Amino acid sequence: MSLNKKILNAHHNKNFSLLVELYQEAAENVSTRQEQNFFRVQAYIYALEVGHNLTPILHKKLVKEGVEE
Repeated sequence: MSLNKKILNAHHNKNFSLLVELYQEAAENVSTRQEQNFFRVQAYIYALEVGHNLTPILHKKLVKEGVEE
């Protein structure tokens, strides 16, 4: 199953923890920083929502990129 379909399924099933991981995976598989930051922001939003263990890692990456304070 493609990553896009996995993301759509996770949204449909409201599996927010899985969305964190899938959006992080998407961030690692795109070619521009703008795309990476977009997907990391999505991952971070869901991570905050569910208290995911990737929250501090995502925050650190977003701060490094100047996207988050």
